[in-house]
Amino acid sequence: MSAKVLFVDDDESNLIVCRESCGDEFSVLTADGAEAALDLLGKHEIGAIIADQRMPGTTGVALLERVRAEYPDTVRLLITAYSDIRAAIDAINCGHVRRYLKKPWLPEELRNEVRDALDTYRSKRERDALEIRLRETERVYALGVVAASIGHELKTPIGWITNNLSYMQRELQLLHKPLEPERMSALLEEVDASLTDTRAGVERLLEIVHGIEAASRVGVVDAQIVDLSEVLRQSLRLVSSELRRGASLEVNVIGAPKVRGSSTKLGQVMLNLLVNAIQVLSLRPRDENAISVRLHEDGTSALFQVADNGPGIPPETQEKIFDPFFTTKAFGSGLGLAISRRIVDEAEGQLSVECDAELGGACFTLKLPLAR
Repeated sequence: MSAKVLFVDDDESNLIVCRESCGDEFSVLTADGAEAALDLLGKHEIGAIIADQRMPGTTGVALLERVRAEYPDTVRLLITAYSDIRAAIDAINCGHVRRYLKKPWLPEELRNEVRDALDTYRSKRERDALEIRLRETERVYALGVVAASIGHELKTPIGWITNNLSYMQRELQLLHKPLEPERMSALLEEVDASLTDTRAGVERLLEIVHGIEAASRVGVVDAQIVDLSEVLRQSLRLVSSELRRGASLEVNVIGAPKVRGSSTKLGQVMLNLLVNAIQVLSLRPRDENAISVRLHEDGTSALFQVADNGPGIPPETQEKIFDPFFTTKAFGSGLGLAISRRIVDEAEGQLSVECDAELGGACFTLKLPLAR
């Protein structure tokens, strides 16, 4: 469904002129007041709203300010008389409206402004949709990088379960023959111990699956209290095999910092930073590589850091590294850090990079306000 343009004016004759001027090219709705306009905004996809400044009980600026808060994607324009131009300019400066039209306006001028406003609306929606697809692409890419690690993690508990089941099957066959009480008691204890190990293997499998689900889940609620130590534990588990094969790992976690946000998105940031460090060191022998992961509180903030002893990032490149499609590696999408920064910005945090004083390579720092 194409987006509509909404004209708001208490003068019916003006609304008729607007419909006649634009109705042949655009899908037009009209409202004779602020409440009627807000009602239509709730029922239709409105790409642009054009309101008259002077209306009974309110002003066009006041209406468009409310539209900005409730429907931020809708492009807002104001029609004003010469005496109200100062209010229109102030509204533009404050971001309440995109542009104003001065009375009397010409039909062609109005159509051009509506056409430009709807193009702007469509471009923003397309850009937002593309960004969502890029985020999901990067999440799948990061999971693909750690797929081998996940497979290795699954082998261990599956091995426990298989071995214990085979052992119990062999031992239980002895029950076909009469056994002395002492031997029976010992057999049951051994079977019970094997069942305990099997249960531990199943729980380990469920834990790994939960970690994969948490890393790939979409559509979760952002406003929740997140335990960063738990998110880090799940993220490390997803890449544990790759880390063991690629570098020595030092993990330093102090406390359990809690922040407000999305565990899925913050987990994606941690996963992206860990994968980034693994890739940077992947072309060197394991015994030459070191990665340090740190998590602690600093005043009113939680700090998460991933440092490595790789080549580092030159100062002139440290800000560009967060630009979409920019990468210093011979492989990779160049999207992980850009998406990570956007996620962190949404959480009112900061994501930066500098040289690590301890390891000498790059150190990415995620800083988030602690949840109150």
